[in-house]
Amino acid sequence: MADIPAEDLKVEAWPYGKSPGGQRCGTHPGVRVTHIPTNTTATVECAGSQFRNKEIALEMILAAVTHLRFRP
Repeated sequence: MADIPAEDLKVEAWPYGKSPGGQRCGTHPGVRVTHIPTNTTATVECAGSQFRNKEIALEMILAAVTHLRFRP
């Protein structure tokens, strides 16, 4: 992350869900990113890949913690 140290972030991911019969469900791999110092969390499941979901979540965290409203 450009302005946020990696040690300030907790990234959790989960794979595709399984439906009966072993087929993949229609859900995409989800990602939850937490900015530990502010306890700000972004959860994203909308993109087609876990990589893209992580990018979106990181962008959301960066926007939230750098926004003027959140600065001391």
